[in-house]
Amino acid sequence: MNRIYSILCLLFSAGFLHSQTTPLDTVFLMSGKTVQGIVKDSTDEQLKILTPTKKGNFKADFVDLDLVYSVKYAKDGSESVFYKQDTLFGNYFTPQEVKYFIYGERDSRAYYHCRMACAGAFLFGAAGGYSQSFFLTFLPPFIYSGASTFFRVKIKPGSVSNPENIKYDTYVLGYEKDARQRRLARTLLWGGIGMVAGFAMSGAVNGFQK
Repeated sequence: MNRIYSILCLLFSAGFLHSQTTPLDTVFLMSGKTVQGIVKDSTDEQLKILTPTKKGNFKADFVDLDLVYSVKYAKDGSESVFYKQDTLFGNYFTPQEVKYFIYGERDSRAYYHCRMACAGAFLFGAAGGYSQSFFLTFLPPFIYSGASTFFRVKIKPGSVSNPENIKYDTYVLGYEKDARQRRLARTLLWGGIGMVAGFAMSGAVNGFQK
């Protein structure tokens, strides 16, 4: 029994080490995110990727080619660009312009935090919750969050990976697109937290209205 258990452990360890030492390709998505795995093949519509799991083996994933910008192969370091400029399908930018767009999305995800906007959302939400009025409780967080999307995103040299990228229009577009989405989601979250905090404080001070 112990021998069988030892053999199973060795097989599991060998599989795990194999998955860890196998060079992984990098798939660059149009969203700015990346996927690590082994690219097997592609059709006209999908890309097949074997992605590592926590158990040490691989599972097959399929990604629509419309979502893929390029693949960098670990074996030889070459990169294959799947994105094609085609105005009929709404792909107006060149591959190089899209590359900077993706860089902008990635930097926004890494460096943009919108702390002041979140603090304002919390205060608006707290004020609404404190009123214990149905309309005044729920409206302020949504109004504030929606209004925040109209303010431009200020890209500072310290909030990017490479300040030289700011001079490219598509980089700025990608950064602003992701930053606005993140600001909308975070202000909604902090507005809701403030609303709950304000409602709880009002109940503790004034009692809950029936």
